[in-house]
Amino acid sequence: MYLLLLALPAQAGQAVFAGGSFWVMDALFAGRPGIQVIEAGWMKSGSQHQRRQVVRVHYDDNRLGYGDLLTLYWAAVDAFDEGGQFCDRGSEFSPALYVQSSLQQKWAQQSRSRLALASGREVRVRILPAGAFTLALPRHQQYARQHPLLYAAYRRACGYPAGERLNPAELAGGLPPASVR
Repeated sequence: MYLLLLALPAQAGQAVFAGGSFWVMDALFAGRPGIQVIEAGWMKSGSQHQRRQVVRVHYDDNRLGYGDLLTLYWAAVDAFDEGGQFCDRGSEFSPALYVQSSLQQKWAQQSRSRLALASGREVRVRILPAGAFTLALPRHQQYARQHPLLYAAYRRACGYPAGERLNPAELAGGLPPASVR
């Protein structure tokens, strides 16, 4: 008698982050285990909100959760600057978390509150409902991988952190089981 084992399909999650240049956000999430696809583009949430550069991250929710992505995000942005990020100024570059569910809303609010409490400062990252996503032109997709020298020069000249604040150990432990991610 043969026993047929079928692999369970990956549970796809999706998250949208605005944190300055979508090139920088793309590079932040690229190549990490569990990340399936990253799309650079723009998002506007309702008529009252500005359009921002964003990345839409598709991930395997069985390998990492939304909380893991938030940990990366908070380590890479200046959460206290609502006028843009580093040399990229204006509302198009202002930081925001675009949430797609009540669970993402809760995680985003809790993580933002934790950061505010730890820093003693007001966190200026907006939490907004996800809106219509507009894909950027192909030349903007995976920019850091396609143009590593140009990207490195841009990042350095603009003042974006090089990842020294990113602590991969923070991504292990302390997170709820995958079923509630």
